[in-house]
Amino acid sequence: MRRYTVQHRMQGAFVFVLLGVFAVMSTLLVILGAQMYRSVEARADLSRESRILTSYVRGMVRAEDAEDAVRIEEIDGVETLSLHEMIGQDAYVTRLYVSDGMLCELFTKEERPFDPGHGTKLIEADSFHCEMDGRLLTVRLTYEGGDEECTVSEALKCRSDS
Repeated sequence: MRRYTVQHRMQGAFVFVLLGVFAVMSTLLVILGAQMYRSVEARADLSRESRILTSYVRGMVRAEDAEDAVRIEEIDGVETLSLHEMIGQDAYVTRLYVSDGMLCELFTKEERPFDPGHGTKLIEADSFHCEMDGRLLTVRLTYEGGDEECTVSEALKCRSDS
């Protein structure tokens, strides 16, 4: 009788250990799955923001692609992509720039002074840099942390090659 009790206890302990290992492995699997999901979701968000930004900048530049309408300007130490247009008899400008860690857009009359604090915040960004090489406009936006970058290149149709 004694032999049967010891063997029965060992089987019970084995089942208990096996259930414990199963519980620990299940918990680890859930934690790893959640971390992978967050990582994939973060990459998807960044990709979505990059596509939106690319479409936004291209749309804005194409809409204002007229002779001398697309300009790169530095105002009070802030680099801007300035898109000039006439509405009726008045001259307006839309400026894209980075201020306080955000890409901003500011639409005002051309004669009004530039105030970066009045812009509409679009997305988080560390830096914004524009280059004009003949007809080719290149806009680079570096996201938070400086690791990711979005580059938009657009050939202007109405700009002279000078």
